[in-house]
Amino acid sequence: MVTNMKILVMSDSHGRLDLMLDAMEQERPQRVFFLGDNYRDGQALADAYPDIPMDLVQGNCDWSAGPDELLVEAGGIRFLLTHGHRYYAKSGTDRLVDAGKQKGAAVVCFGHTHEALNMPERGVWLFNPGSAGGVHSRPGYGVILVGDGRFLLELR
Repeated sequence: MVTNMKILVMSDSHGRLDLMLDAMEQERPQRVFFLGDNYRDGQALADAYPDIPMDLVQGNCDWSAGPDELLVEAGGIRFLLTHGHRYYAKSGTDRLVDAGKQKGAAVVCFGHTHEALNMPERGVWLFNPGSAGGVHSRPGYGVILVGDGRFLLELR
């Protein structure tokens, strides 16, 4: 696979901007997906790295700070970005899969559960980077390598 872009995926930072900044320095991405809970952290990250495109959605702790979800494209792949709470992600992934299929997304990126997940389900790839802030789990994030209409998802 020819990699055209490296995307850093983070969610559920809950005030641990320091860990997000560490991930940025470690990975040096060309783009960032932030999946909510603490939207302010995502905004602060965008301010710290104004030359890196960032797609941010709000979570259940963000109180109308930004969009609930985004449908974005990178490297010929369509991604649905959502925090996951509106799809009841803690109760299962069926609604996330259905939304991804309905919107034509190859990958649904979500958070909310604080549990990392990287798996295909009924023709849609589900990707949850876990909690960037290490809330109820070890700190973690995801990396997407995308190019030529193909992708590789990694949890770190």
